[in-house]
Amino acid sequence: MSTKADIVWDIAIKLGVEAPKMSTGSTEPREIFEMVNDRLGLGIDSRLTKPDMARQIVEAAGMTWNAHYESSGGTVTKVGLAAVLEAVEHFVA
Repeated sequence: MSTKADIVWDIAIKLGVEAPKMSTGSTEPREIFEMVNDRLGLGIDSRLTKPDMARQIVEAAGMTWNAHYESSGGTVTKVGLAAVLEAVEHFVA
């Protein structure tokens, strides 16, 4: 089973960028969503929360954002990160 760090790494590889360092407690770094936004030219407001940025990335790919893709404390869950990876694959395929 992939970890959140593995998924962040996979997203970075798909984008052709270096993966950002993971925060403590396997919290995904905000930079990964900013990198997706920048590389894909999605025009998402970088002042949004991490879950809101992730939601806009997923929805930009025509996918549905699910409530269990985010958790309290402003983080994106592992399944939410996997959805972001799937969205990135949609754009770079």
